[in-house]
Amino acid sequence: MKKILLASAALVSLTGAAMAEVAVSGDGRMGIIYDGTDWDFTSRIRITFTATGETDGGLAFGGSVRADNAGVTGCTDFVAGDCGSLTKGGVAGAGGSVYISGAFGKLSMGDVDSAAEAAIGQVSGVGLTGLGDMNEIGYLGAGASDSDPVLLYTYSSGDFTVYASLSDGNPNESYGVAFKYAPGNYSVSLGYEDNTTDSQIVVGGSATFGDATISAVYSSHDLANMDEYALSLDYVFGAATVTAFYHGVDNAANDNFYGLGASYDLGGGASIVGGVVSGDNMADPIMDFGISMTF
Repeated sequence: MKKILLASAALVSLTGAAMAEVAVSGDGRMGIIYDGTDWDFTSRIRITFTATGETDGGLAFGGSVRADNAGVTGCTDFVAGDCGSLTKGGVAGAGGSVYISGAFGKLSMGDVDSAAEAAIGQVSGVGLTGLGDMNEIGYLGAGASDSDPVLLYTYSSGDFTVYASLSDGNPNESYGVAFKYAPGNYSVSLGYEDNTTDSQIVVGGSATFGDATISAVYSSHDLANMDEYALSLDYVFGAATVTAFYHGVDNAANDNFYGLGASYDLGGGASIVGGVVSGDNMADPIMDFGISMTF
């Protein structure tokens, strides 16, 4: 990803200088999407500002925010939790994040992942738009707008990383811990999280064999009495990558989702991307196709 340096400053003392930088990056897309009923156009561009700095003592600090998440939109009282899914923006810690890091690890706050999601993540998705993100399992510790900002701590030593997270509640507090071991071309992770109304254990792993990468995630909810499992395969053919995933949800609906997609790298940050997703409880598959861009 290309980054453009906007600003640098400042001479902090006569004996040394600490440089602060603000860089701009972005992503965009244009194409067509079939939602199961009609074909429509789809397009988007997002600009991200990333700021970094360093104290005289060597502590790194910084943050990032997307331009479309920078402000407060339609929210009258985020403390009372009446914002619902409305964007509260970087001003309220819901649309951006800040951090400080050093020998003690890294402490991040704002729109950040829970410990379990940061350690384990998701299997690969398909499509230009994500096609509903049907590849993703649910995490309890972060992501809901009323639960931001979230506090995330990470510490790495060699191939081992530990994670801990906490949300401040509103409506529910959540906390989580996770561990990840990633010695090279494979990784294994384990996480636990609780949001006072439910808890879950999540395990995940990935491995790369030549041009193929396999990822898997499994979660078991306690009070919700639900299990989720997901598996993906990415295979690289030169400039092309083919991706397939399966996501199963063991609940009353017994949802099963399947996805297949491909991308072709045009160079310079542009790719041709397309995908199709179907599910046992979807009347028709959904699909999209177009050009993805990174700046």
